[in-house]
Amino acid sequence: MDGRIFGHFKFKEMKFVKLLTKIAILSICIFMITALSCRMLDSGGESDTGQDNDETVESDGNGTGDDDKLDVTITLWDCLEPKGRLALMEKIDDFTDANSYIEIETEHFRSQEELEDKFEAASLAGAGPELILLDFDGVQRLSPGNVVKEISGETISDLSYSMFLDGLVEISEYNSRNYIIPFRSFDFLVLFYNRDIVEEPPSEFEEVIEYCRETNKPGENLYGFLLNSNEADWIIPFIGGYGDWIVDYSYRSLTLDNEATEKTMEFLNYMYNEEKILYPDMDYSGINELFKNGSAHMIMDSVSMAEEYELAGINTGVARIPQVWQGSKNPTPLISGLGFMINVNCYGNELEAVDDLIVYMLTEEVQVEWTSRTNTFPALKSVDRNDEFAKEELRYGAFQQAKLCRGKPYEELIIVIRDAIRDNTQRVISQDMLPADAALKIQEDALRLRSGDAGVEEESGEDEETE
Repeated sequence: MDGRIFGHFKFKEMKFVKLLTKIAILSICIFMITALSCRMLDSGGESDTGQDNDETVESDGNGTGDDDKLDVTITLWDCLEPKGRLALMEKIDDFTDANSYIEIETEHFRSQEELEDKFEAASLAGAGPELILLDFDGVQRLSPGNVVKEISGETISDLSYSMFLDGLVEISEYNSRNYIIPFRSFDFLVLFYNRDIVEEPPSEFEEVIEYCRETNKPGENLYGFLLNSNEADWIIPFIGGYGDWIVDYSYRSLTLDNEATEKTMEFLNYMYNEEKILYPDMDYSGINELFKNGSAHMIMDSVSMAEEYELAGINTGVARIPQVWQGSKNPTPLISGLGFMINVNCYGNELEAVDDLIVYMLTEEVQVEWTSRTNTFPALKSVDRNDEFAKEELRYGAFQQAKLCRGKPYEELIIVIRDAIRDNTQRVISQDMLPADAALKIQEDALRLRSGDAGVEEESGEDEETE
């Protein structure tokens, strides 16, 4: 009996000892946690990197710095000419220096066709570069295959197409949806004038006509103004100046049979056959040479020729093409350009990096600097407000014309338009066709050419090569 009682008390004593031990361990843990917390508060909450919380917040002013962002690599493909390629690589270096968490790999292609073919195959396989930089024909080539993203405000931050040149916006669409982000503009006609002879460029063609009446002396090889009517791109702007156009961009349909085309043919007939101040035997190379040696005072030509004319010693001025004869609007030359297209497979961090890069490339600083480095012009309407840009008289004057230009239709469509206009214009000038009949004939011939039927006489490719 005594033994059982003794054993019972011994068992209770052991349980009591274990309880005391647990309480002691718990107390020690609580003390250590409290002490560690106080130490962290006293030290300002130092992180593993050795930076305090305030320093982390200040790294980019928004609570997250480059160090907080995940490293990301994106790839960009281009087919730029050498000057553009050098400018691109320099701007990419500047961008990645300022955004250390982004790495940009690039690949250059010798032709846009090669780039498009390789990109389409890669994108369909779920791969390919995140971004491509190419001319606007890429819209019609790649958009139907669902390999590029539709561009909206959700795709690229704060992007509004109202900021871009109207002519580029027109050719940014496929089925009324945007698929390319305009970046550069180029390849448009302007009025060139010799500033040593013409103090102020004419504002309307009535002034041009009067000037030619007083100046033209064919026997002495002197001409006030010359027009290259052998190439359709020199005729098309007047259709826009008379208030209509050659194509409906939304439906990619031909709209040449209109009053503006007829009025353009009347203007040409008047200049060549009534006033006789333009000359049908003048081709592009002849007009080019006459302006270079000072014999032609004013001409229409591609803006890319400005440097060549200056090198020839001409004190060159550039302005808008004057308002059309018996009209109130300026002609609207064709314009093309470069733009960014985004791979349909681009999402997440890569899409955010693409967003950052495009926003940077559309800054006023980049747009102006790129203009001085290449033979291209800005895509943004507002760039001519920039003081540095305004100082460059030739580029500033040319940009005023760019703001009035219309988008050049994709290659397959513009070819048939050019052929139909060129051949029927020659018939009007040679008085083998009445201006009133020309608009309908141009439309009919363009439609036949588009369908594959030979509707007009084939011409040599010489005119296309001079463009």
